[in-house]
Amino acid sequence: MDASVVENAPNQKEVDGKMATTEESEKPSNSIGLLPIMIFLAATVATAVVVEVLPHASRVFPWKLADSSADQLQPPPTYAIFGRSPTEEHLVHVVNVLHKFGYKRVGVNDSWNLLWAHDYPFLSFANLKNLGQHQVVNHYPGCGYLTNKVDLCTTQLPFLPRAFRLPAEREEFLDYARENPQALFVQKHNEHRHIKVRAPADIAFGSNDSFVQEFVQRPYLVDGHKFDIGVYVVITSVNPLRVYIYTGDVLFRYCPVKYHPFDAENVDKYIVGDDYLPTWEVPSLRKYYNRFGGSMRTVFEAYVRDQGKDPAQIWPQVEHIVRTTIAAKEKDIVNILRSYRTHNFFDLMRFDLFIDEDLKVFLMEANMSPNLSSAHFKPNSLLYEQVLYSVFNLVGIRPLTSTSGALLGESSEMITTDKNLSTDLNKCAAHDCDKSCNKEECDLCLQCLSGSEYKMLQQAHQEHLHRVDMKRIFPKPIRDPMRFDVMAETANMSKKNAWMTRWFHNKCQFDAVWCN
Repeated sequence: MDASVVENAPNQKEVDGKMATTEESEKPSNSIGLLPIMIFLAATVATAVVVEVLPHASRVFPWKLADSSADQLQPPPTYAIFGRSPTEEHLVHVVNVLHKFGYKRVGVNDSWNLLWAHDYPFLSFANLKNLGQHQVVNHYPGCGYLTNKVDLCTTQLPFLPRAFRLPAEREEFLDYARENPQALFVQKHNEHRHIKVRAPADIAFGSNDSFVQEFVQRPYLVDGHKFDIGVYVVITSVNPLRVYIYTGDVLFRYCPVKYHPFDAENVDKYIVGDDYLPTWEVPSLRKYYNRFGGSMRTVFEAYVRDQGKDPAQIWPQVEHIVRTTIAAKEKDIVNILRSYRTHNFFDLMRFDLFIDEDLKVFLMEANMSPNLSSAHFKPNSLLYEQVLYSVFNLVGIRPLTSTSGALLGESSEMITTDKNLSTDLNKCAAHDCDKSCNKEECDLCLQCLSGSEYKMLQQAHQEHLHRVDMKRIFPKPIRDPMRFDVMAETANMSKKNAWMTRWFHNKCQFDAVWCN
């Protein structure tokens, strides 16, 4: 509306009644009065409130909707890469997959849809606190609470070998060593270099930012070789928390020298380095991998069965370890996120674990930017590109041939609409939740969802539809819906995590495909 119309109008009703003719006849003045500015600000605030309070705001304010013909005219989505390495060998597969998806690379200071950061980006780019709706970053602020080796390993969780921060916990360590005289330890720094098994008397107590961790002396061996396993994990949401693991395969890395006879001076017997022994070179695994087309995980499972043991007991432990570890650090990440206006983040990590001779699983570390380079082992290229394909689809980064409007998780009624999100209709009707949302029983009813809650469920629904080889592990899979006690499961959760868990439980009761 022109400023002169408002300034000269005797009252607002007259303006409303004559708006159509006045806008055609009046000429704008050269100054803007206070009233139109106040109206504009009030309208902006009101719009923001409506979008948050009303889950169906897009029907009232349809500017986000675009027809397919308009989409055809849009430029291709873009990505930028942030990293301090002088080369990009470690990013070849990231670039390949994004190019196959139709993404165009731009500079980090240009306008991008995806920022792929190999290094932690949040100290370098202040604008990441105010991401646009169609922007996403491949790390969460505060992810270091999980990936910092000192912080993680000194967290007291039952599947982490006992660890002590040095020099702060020197006395506690010495007490533990006296109580366990047969124990051996490894001293580590955050950069995870120069690791070596040591007796307590050989530990360097003056080394800052280091920790000492008990060494598990009875590892499970394959043809005499110790190994670790790398499980790819994706965090797609925090508060409420959603976590997935890649099930297409697991990275197995074997020590190049056989474990026995043990020699602490020969680290190739017990530390997996860059020149590890790959699956296809381990004699007992070679036939399953080369002749019968197995994956790294399935050929290992075949070997375990050959030894008379059941490998099925391993993977529930892995899921429990990943789920419990991330949940334990979620509060720390949430605190960091408070200073970020939007939460357009996801995080691809690799959890490294090892197994003892009783098939008990232990956690070693979580890697913020796992190695995705096949320069050293060419056969790994397929694994890395399949991981990336699943990750990108999960978080809404999809090929341009996919359904229009699905890019970066943008809502599309062809994919997600009210009927896909509504659950437990009997409860909503019994408590008249369409008339009042004051009751706790109404917090999942469609009419009572805030705008942000509606968006959370949209994202969870679309993740479920586009998981590819990803499996949800938080909220926890429901193996037996009839015996699942949702009240007990959510008793110690945050309010938002309990809310999200109950929604998945409701969906599971309607359709078993949502149970896992």
